[in-house]
Amino acid sequence: MSLQRLNVAFKALCIQPLVALIGAKWLLILAGLLTFSMQPTSANSETTPQRVISLAPHITEMLFSAGAGDKLVGVVDYSNYPEAALQIENIGAYNAINIEKVIQLKPDLIIAWQSANRPKDIEKLQKLGFSVLFSHPEKLEDIPNEIRTFGKHLHTQTQANTTAKQLENQLIAIKQRYQSEPTISAFYQIWNAPLMTINGQQFLSQALKLCAAENVFADLPMLAAEVNIESVIKRNPDTILIGGEQQMQQAWLNDWQKWKTLKAVQNRQIHLLDADTFQRPTQRFIEGIDGLCQTLMQVRNSKNLIK
Repeated sequence: MSLQRLNVAFKALCIQPLVALIGAKWLLILAGLLTFSMQPTSANSETTPQRVISLAPHITEMLFSAGAGDKLVGVVDYSNYPEAALQIENIGAYNAINIEKVIQLKPDLIIAWQSANRPKDIEKLQKLGFSVLFSHPEKLEDIPNEIRTFGKHLHTQTQANTTAKQLENQLIAIKQRYQSEPTISAFYQIWNAPLMTINGQQFLSQALKLCAAENVFADLPMLAAEVNIESVIKRNPDTILIGGEQQMQQAWLNDWQKWKTLKAVQNRQIHLLDADTFQRPTQRFIEGIDGLCQTLMQVRNSKNLIK
């Protein structure tokens, strides 16, 4: 597995649940940790956009959270939430935009994922005169910030500000609720062959910290990387959290049972996560953190937990 292939792949965790490593869908496996920056180009601030195109699934979700879902006229593949997003015109993949279809839809605002959408596609859209706004969430706190910013640009501030404030309050409450709990260790599996995980900068790792849990591979230099079973055994996590598609999760869980020396196996603290919830920096992600923390409390409270 080449470094280049991994670098391409990790940009797309926000796209869809983890899928097979075979074929084009391999591009949609890992997380895009991005710098937060929202800067419109060629925008007319005097006109409220009424026809908007989203170039990433997490952007689509955020626009609905901001009360602007009804302004969407175009989305990319895997924009599957909320259900209303499925009825919006598809304009290709995040890394293969159908420029001709974009032109036909006549958007007055395009919201792009700067580090994942192809620069040449964005440049072409800008040269055609389209207004482009860039989205780059990096931290959990950036999620409500982006929702608020979308509301400002699309004049849906009332709902956007309400949603953003609610999410900010949830993050504060979660931190206060769990910050004094004893720290436990966790391993998050994003693939099985090769065995792959995430580092401490990725969104799920940030959520683990709020729950007073530490990612045992937080020190990895890349956002997502291959690890071997020996290194997992050496770091011996209190729990193993399994991502991936639901139909693959039980098989992955069963595979861990052979490693009897692992605390997580001995104590039956292997848990399946809803990958669709935790793979995009969205309202759903923040709303799912408390459930994650409750799962980790089960690990923490396990009477058989080996210290």
